[in-house]
Amino acid sequence: MNIAERHRARILITLLATLGLVSVAASGVSQEVVVSDGDTAVLPVTGVSLFTSGVGYFQHDGRVIGDAEVDLVVSNSDINDLLKSLVLQDFDGGFIQVVTYPSQDPLARILGSFSINIADNPALSELLNRARGERVSIRGPGSVSGTVAGVEYRTVATDRGSEQQAFLNLISDSGLSQIAFADIESIRFASEVLQAELESALGVIADNRQQNQKTITIRFTGEGERRVRVGYVRAVPVWKTSYRIVLGDDEAAQIQGWAIAENTSENDWINVDLGLVSGQPISFVMDLYSPIYRIRPRVEPDTTVAVAPQQYDRGIALDAERAVGLASEAPMGIAPFAEEARVLLNAPTSREPIDLSQGVQSAVTLESGATYQISEPVSIPRRGAALIPIVATTIPVERIAIYDASVLSNRPLSAVRIQNATGLQLPAGPATLFDGATYAGDARLPETLVDEERLMSYAVELATTVVRRSDPQPEEITRIQIADGVLVVTLLQRNQTEYVFERLDESDLLHIVVHPKRAWWEIVSDLPPESETAAAYRFEVEVPGNSTRVLEVAEERIRSNTIALSSIRDDQIAFYLSQRVTDTDTATILAQIRELRARIESAESARREIEQQLSTLYREQERIRSNLDVVSPESALYDRYIESLTAQEDQIEVLQAGLIRAREEEEDARRVLRDYIASL
Repeated sequence: MNIAERHRARILITLLATLGLVSVAASGVSQEVVVSDGDTAVLPVTGVSLFTSGVGYFQHDGRVIGDAEVDLVVSNSDINDLLKSLVLQDFDGGFIQVVTYPSQDPLARILGSFSINIADNPALSELLNRARGERVSIRGPGSVSGTVAGVEYRTVATDRGSEQQAFLNLISDSGLSQIAFADIESIRFASEVLQAELESALGVIADNRQQNQKTITIRFTGEGERRVRVGYVRAVPVWKTSYRIVLGDDEAAQIQGWAIAENTSENDWINVDLGLVSGQPISFVMDLYSPIYRIRPRVEPDTTVAVAPQQYDRGIALDAERAVGLASEAPMGIAPFAEEARVLLNAPTSREPIDLSQGVQSAVTLESGATYQISEPVSIPRRGAALIPIVATTIPVERIAIYDASVLSNRPLSAVRIQNATGLQLPAGPATLFDGATYAGDARLPETLVDEERLMSYAVELATTVVRRSDPQPEEITRIQIADGVLVVTLLQRNQTEYVFERLDESDLLHIVVHPKRAWWEIVSDLPPESETAAAYRFEVEVPGNSTRVLEVAEERIRSNTIALSSIRDDQIAFYLSQRVTDTDTATILAQIRELRARIESAESARREIEQQLSTLYREQERIRSNLDVVSPESALYDRYIESLTAQEDQIEVLQAGLIRAREEEEDARRVLRDYIASL
């Protein structure tokens, strides 16, 4: 079967399989295509597992007889995933011989690799000119065979004048002859290899027209009828969930959950086994389809000893960058309207409450972890989507209100505290809430484990008004102590926050207050929080109907300042000596340090005074020496200058001796202070 026939057979079998006219066998919930010996077909999708990480695992099942080929039609964007993850199984003694697919090389490069390049769509004359030296059989006014010598063009007189015509120069048994291209009806190359290459090149051009799709051909080899399976991973839309919750008068609510699955593949899903996985396996894309060519150096052969192949240990991957979350924008506050709230809350309704138990049942079973297996076969056409019920039951619920000043400053939100008694791990998703027969609002259900409690807010609680007041206190010194040559000052700051709740409805309602956490602050209230998250504490306050309740949240922050005693200033010592929390021992130490520092300052002052006097004498000597250069040595003024210099030298000797003693006294004073601080 040549390439053109294979393509025609492949298209025909695919169409017949689509119309149900090829041999199929019922197996489980799907139809299995049976591929006969030498034929090619497309296996149907029998199983799909969708992951919330944005990938899906697809499984095709069927039967083959003898040597058969199976095609996978995938989009260009999926071929790298398929090459990375393709899993092939021949269950009954056969094996996979080869997997072929179109090359990603540019078309011109592929066509250029054939013996005769047809990438530029050459005319027949140019094609034969490139085939010089090949034997051909020509049919025209007569039949002739020979070797192509070349093509030439001559000016020929015609009824319309003169024109250029192409002639084939052919060497046959009878010699060299010329045949006008206008007289040629057909040409066939004597070389079957060359003839097959031309057909292959044309097949490549035909395949290249499918710019958005690629066909992967898998050849199974074996004896008799066998079960085969093809599996692979590719990118898919993230499957999603949505919920409907109906609140009743008792402490129970009906919950109905739906999964949203989309089929963006090139195949219809007909009675497939569908699994939904909320886990997030690591997945990445690597370009395995594009050819990679390396420029290799050209070297001359040598006779050196060859190097043996090396083996390297597996490396450990470096940590990836951590994802950074984005904070959602808080909605703006609303103005209070108490009377309107009473009217809305007490408005009667005559409509029948919604009953979610009618007509919809759970269609999912929990296999392991967070894998949900749809219990009935699912059919979704290509480029289609479906809503699939996964939960339909009753769960415990408690009506509450949640106050978070960062969301709404003057009112709490109506909310519920649900317990996941479904026996299933519930994936995160939006939830639409109904109160009896009335739409109550929308909420977001986070990922919820079995028997876990979760909070969901869905509307503004109009029957409660909240006033929040904060009273930060200035820092006060609570302790002063000395350790290891360091003065440690402990500071305490207090903050009091009041939440005043006014309930306008007759019913009692539990309020949860979300109080933000602040670094280094600690809750010291008489009423401790009920729970906490990474970002907030949660307090619970029961507010009776038509009453007012106040929640007080007290916080403290303790921090320390440290000052090295060797660099403490006099004004700082005076300040800390004036504090009532400074104990006697600390005060004694500070006073002693103050006295020792005074000695240092006195010695330092004496040293600087001597240095100042020496500096004055040095400048005076420079002035006198300058004057001596212009005064006559025989003059009385010259003698006077000499006498002054002599007297100044005597003073300098005395001052230099005094400077040495002053520096020693200063250093002794500093040493005494250092030794004293070191002894503490």
